[in-house]
Amino acid sequence: MKKKLLSLLMGLLLVAALLPAAVQTAWASDYDYIHSYQVDVTPNTNDGSLSILVSFQWQALEDLPATNSQQGGVKIGIPNGSIRELTALSGDIADIQNDNSYVYIDFTHDFRAGEVFSFSYSWVQEYMYTLDGSTVRYEYTPGWFDSIRVGSMTLTWHDPAGVIGTASDGDTYGGDHVLTATDMGHGEKLPLAVTYDNWPTALDSQYSKDNLPGSYDNSYYDDDSSHSSAIATVFGFIIMIAVLCFIVSILTSVGRYVGGFGTRYVFVNGLWYPRGPGGKPRPGSVGTKTRPRPPQSSRKGGFGGGGRGGGFDGGGFSGGSHCACASSCACACACACAGGGRAGCSAKNLYGAIHLDKDSSEKLG
Repeated sequence: MKKKLLSLLMGLLLVAALLPAAVQTAWASDYDYIHSYQVDVTPNTNDGSLSILVSFQWQALEDLPATNSQQGGVKIGIPNGSIRELTALSGDIADIQNDNSYVYIDFTHDFRAGEVFSFSYSWVQEYMYTLDGSTVRYEYTPGWFDSIRVGSMTLTWHDPAGVIGTASDGDTYGGDHVLTATDMGHGEKLPLAVTYDNWPTALDSQYSKDNLPGSYDNSYYDDDSSHSSAIATVFGFIIMIAVLCFIVSILTSVGRYVGGFGTRYVFVNGLWYPRGPGGKPRPGSVGTKTRPRPPQSSRKGGFGGGGRGGGFDGGGFSGGSHCACASSCACACACACAGGGRAGCSAKNLYGAIHLDKDSSEKLG
């Protein structure tokens, strides 16, 4: 019975050690693919705000539930919470809302694995410019995806009528600055800075990016759920493996050797006898009042004289090193929910939000 229990516990310990690697492999799989990602940005000369329009052609590689409440939908980062005129521009969007960090989109229906769909929306973003004398400068990086590949992305910055800007990158066609990329891997970005030396109005420094009110600052409302989940996962694996190691060590120390080279003993009528068939005293054996002890061994890895390195202090199955290895594996794969485009983080939806550049107050555009 003890052998079976020990084998079971050893099996559980092996599963616990390998499970994080299996989970890491599952989390590493893309749940979505973006065929086309288009961003159009136009500054407003009167107040310096940005009119931003975003369009996606999106493919669900796994089933995507319609709403955030179902661990579905999508949430997409915004630079800060000071936005207005948030508007859905496609019929598949049932509801669109925002906080200081994200735009939350619920769809009218679920999307099945393999289904391709398009959606778009727009908003006006405030607190985006910086001032240097009469020079107005914008720095903007559309949201990037740590867990989704993008087939084609285009960022088009439209100069206001009568104003000519200088872009840090891309091509200029008339009053449009165009930046493109194809076959974008995980985490690839498309940043752009545009500078205007002949801005036609005097913008108020009070509404510049440097003076963003704290009530709109997304750094006060960072979504830390993925980090909390990661910490909980790590500690869960550590505790589980430690408990299993402890149980196995107790069972092996008690049951593996109870006196000598594999000999087991039974206690009958106040005496210890070598165990025989059926759990009865071995025929012809002589009982002793004290429980026999295993002989001393010079091998630290053994359990009292065998040649196997199976001890919990030594080579064959070291409880310390093995458990530490499993724990470090749990640490290495506990952060699968970082990055992505879906709103939830569940067994079928392990994405967090799009990652954004806080130093530039840029998330998605």
